[in-house]
Amino acid sequence: MTRRAQPWLIVLAAAALIVAMVAAFGHPTVFTDTDDYYSLGHELAVDAGIVALPELDEHDTAQAKYDAHMGHTQMASRSAVYAVFLYAIESVGTLWLVTVAQALAVAWTVATLWRVALPLRSRWGAAVAVGVLALLTPLPFFTGFAMPDIFAGVAAIAAVVLLFYPDRVGRGERLALAMLVVFALGVHTSHILMAVVLVVAGGIALIALRIDRRMVVRRLALFAALIVAAGVANSVYGIGIRLTTGERLRNQPFLTARLLADGPGRDYLRHACAGGEAYTLCRFAHKPLADSEDILWSDLPGTGVFMLSDYATRIKLEEQEGRFVVGTIAYAPGAQLVASLHNWGRQLAMVFVDDPVRDPAFYLTDPYWRQTNLPVMIAGVEACGPRHTLCRSRLTVPVSKVWHGAVAVIAVVTALAALITRRGITRAPHRLVAASGFLLAAVVVNAAVCGVLSGPFARYQARIVWLVPLVAIILVAGRRPSKGEPLLRA
Repeated sequence: MTRRAQPWLIVLAAAALIVAMVAAFGHPTVFTDTDDYYSLGHELAVDAGIVALPELDEHDTAQAKYDAHMGHTQMASRSAVYAVFLYAIESVGTLWLVTVAQALAVAWTVATLWRVALPLRSRWGAAVAVGVLALLTPLPFFTGFAMPDIFAGVAAIAAVVLLFYPDRVGRGERLALAMLVVFALGVHTSHILMAVVLVVAGGIALIALRIDRRMVVRRLALFAALIVAAGVANSVYGIGIRLTTGERLRNQPFLTARLLADGPGRDYLRHACAGGEAYTLCRFAHKPLADSEDILWSDLPGTGVFMLSDYATRIKLEEQEGRFVVGTIAYAPGAQLVASLHNWGRQLAMVFVDDPVRDPAFYLTDPYWRQTNLPVMIAGVEACGPRHTLCRSRLTVPVSKVWHGAVAVIAVVTALAALITRRGITRAPHRLVAASGFLLAAVVVNAAVCGVLSGPFARYQARIVWLVPLVAIILVAGRRPSKGEPLLRA
């Protein structure tokens, strides 16, 4: 085996272990948003002339234009970057090919981190580490999930290498890592928001390492530039829509829904409406407004708001969001702070898998979803059997709560023990400690961004919690040099 081929064999072996665990538990999975990403990817392929648009009658053409018009009120939260990735790969293969691509991204970043952080350890240790993660953590469920979630962790690992170990990777690798960071951040807005906060954490860690200030500035400037590039990449589709249709791509009023569901928003809404404030929300004040999912997505008259609204109402809800958020915080700052901290804490503890193991029978039998792209993407109705049982995951949510929760606790304890014990704190290389702290900070910041701004949902935290066991493995492997090995202090 040549020295040049070995790294790629390690990456392929690690990716194969992840894919094997996806197969062991069932198959690649989808989510409701997967259809949005796929449809957007198809739309872009049609616009580019790669795919021919089927001929539609007058009624279908009018319906398609109306759907696109209404979709512009909510599609800003769907990344065209991930849409192109998903559509391009799935359309020439299956979701298994998407799974392989995502597994390769995970395997390569972990193998690169292992090599630069633990240069005295066997490089095959990276494949072993990935195998452990695939067996014990939610990693394979999100690698096989046709959603951008897995790239939150990938972005964090790639950023660690660029921030703390740029001297241990070649120019070509640095360029590849930079491109991967831009892609991984660009696939979802929450990843960009997480990275913005992590710039501060990275700066503190680099200063603590006593690295030359000019070098710190250069590394942070590069990271900041990658964040900006990801934001630009994420906005290109919206700019195109604005130029071609004159309409802006918008987000659903996520923050409005969050504050209403938290409670202070409902109190402020009643106060503001009674005082004559001209909020469009006032016409919905009689509804419960206690669940953000109902507010944003329900089409039931008794609970829904956004999805039941016409175009003009949606635009007003979105345009008034900033004023409503400021008004709520000014009206009940203490109550909202407590609610937000509570959401952060709940999000941090929700490390179990739910959406990736949802019974696909829902998408195959629901009157709406069975008409979308999802049934074909899953495997086809016939492949799942007459009762749609053959496509179910072998993992259940209750088992995941116990299993993955226990692994997360053990990983946290192990990582802390590796750092604070006398032997650990004197033997762990400084950069390894700083890099580990950055990855742990990414897990905590992810919980804050998602839990506070959107709401505590298991998918948001389970997608990245596998970084904690990875940190524990790396710290344990790096704190005790073998007999005769030099002690790394950088």
